[in-house]
Amino acid sequence: MKFTLKDYQREAVHDSLKNLVKARKRWHEDGDVHAFSLTATTGAGKTVMAAAAFEALFYGDDEFDFEADPGAVVIWFSDDPSLNEQTRFRLMEAADKLNHTDLVVVENTFSLDKFEAGKVYFLNTQKLSKNSLLVRGYDPDGSSQSDLFPETRPDLRSHTIWEVIRNTIEDPNLTLYLVQDEAHRGMGTKSKAAQSDKSTIIKRLINGSGSVPAIPVVWGISATVERFNQAMSVAQGRSTLPNVEVDPSKVQESGLLKDTIILDVPDESGLFDTVLVRRATDKIIESSKAWKDYTDAEGLAPMLPLMILQVPNKPKPEDVSRALDTIFERWSDLKSVNIAHVFGERKTLNFGHHTVYYTQPERVQDDSEIRVLIAKDAISTGWDCPRAEVMVSFRPAKDQTHITQLLGRMVRTPLARRIPGNDRLNAVDCMLPFFDKKSVESVANSLMHGSFSEGESGIKGRRVLINPVTIEPNETVAEDIWSVFAEMPSQTLPQKIAKPIKRLTALAHELAQDGLLSNAGKVAHAEMHVSLRQRSSTYFN
Repeated sequence: MKFTLKDYQREAVHDSLKNLVKARKRWHEDGDVHAFSLTATTGAGKTVMAAAAFEALFYGDDEFDFEADPGAVVIWFSDDPSLNEQTRFRLMEAADKLNHTDLVVVENTFSLDKFEAGKVYFLNTQKLSKNSLLVRGYDPDGSSQSDLFPETRPDLRSHTIWEVIRNTIEDPNLTLYLVQDEAHRGMGTKSKAAQSDKSTIIKRLINGSGSVPAIPVVWGISATVERFNQAMSVAQGRSTLPNVEVDPSKVQESGLLKDTIILDVPDESGLFDTVLVRRATDKIIESSKAWKDYTDAEGLAPMLPLMILQVPNKPKPEDVSRALDTIFERWSDLKSVNIAHVFGERKTLNFGHHTVYYTQPERVQDDSEIRVLIAKDAISTGWDCPRAEVMVSFRPAKDQTHITQLLGRMVRTPLARRIPGNDRLNAVDCMLPFFDKKSVESVANSLMHGSFSEGESGIKGRRVLINPVTIEPNETVAEDIWSVFAEMPSQTLPQKIAKPIKRLTALAHELAQDGLLSNAGKVAHAEMHVSLRQRSSTYFN
């Protein structure tokens, strides 16, 4: 690996590899199919962890005590070709031994009868849809049409992609692993989406259909895998292995994520309002100045933060034009070339007198000339741009999974570390006038507490503030009084619902760690035992 794995990443890779070797063994010995998931908060480095797992899978790894699988074949599947391309680039960036020939994008010209060992093949929903050239000529509910009508296959292709998958599964020397990226998508909900073509394709890929058997090993990766886990738990004939869950507190401690997430959710929703756009522009200007001061002082390359303007699926050109007018009025240094969009039209668009060019989502992070990005859904899942620091969204949102994924796009630290002494550089601002406030509050609690319940200790170092009020120092107070105030000792009051035993053991740990009381843990447990014996003699004699 080119990157040094953090401790929590190493643990997750170890546990994932343990599952993969179990699943492989049971597939070849008993024909059993298995599934498990990797859950890690957005920004934890899931792609880096996957890269380490793939290197071990193909080449072995002494550190993980893992022997290579000479017949390993990996399908990396998502519903977005842009997301696949970004993942492919990041795998090459992170891994020493994986190159472009090992990471294969399956195009319409693919003509092999089965996948080759030692490679990762990138597939997306569109490539498996009924109109795709890779699928044409195959009957998913029965035998291959081409056995009867060979001429139905385009470009003289001898095998459809479904037959390639079947041949790979049936080869006793190969093991097919399916990695479902952003595994919460396509698993179906109670809505009509459960019957969508996307959902059908993913389920057919996982469970098999017609002459194509179920894929032996399925590995779901996402920050929100509840839907995936539910689908796997009820999948007919598929066993589940222990899911791998990364402690969000360890990710926060690593400095990879922003400490403060500021959410502006107005009580009253207005029109496509310029007030929030003006406020967002002021914040990105403030952030830009703070980053310039820091990078100049440290002798670092410039870090140019990004502002996102998220619009509805069918935005009115005059609304976007008015928002851009507001941005240019507030941001005098901004130029037309600093604005880009990632709409599905994939061409230069005009909004009033503004001309905005198209860019691919995966290119935004490295194209520092882009300072304002106009987007619809392209940034909601899988998109990676750590320099995005301010967002104003005029899209409605209620689904908690969707909100979690969207906010997750904004929490990565640009330099992959915490910036000491400057709260502005460790914060992100999101203005969400049309988001459901209760859903946002629920997501905020989840982001702060992770797997903990409300009222217990949360993720140390992380704050999510909804509609915060900025309190400025009283200018009439003398400076020397503030100096004395800053030097006063302070102590955080324990939470009212905090459990006494947990508080005692935490105090013992801190006393021992700071060298104030040796064997503090033993002393604490001895005191608890004394108390328990006293209660026992009182109530049970």
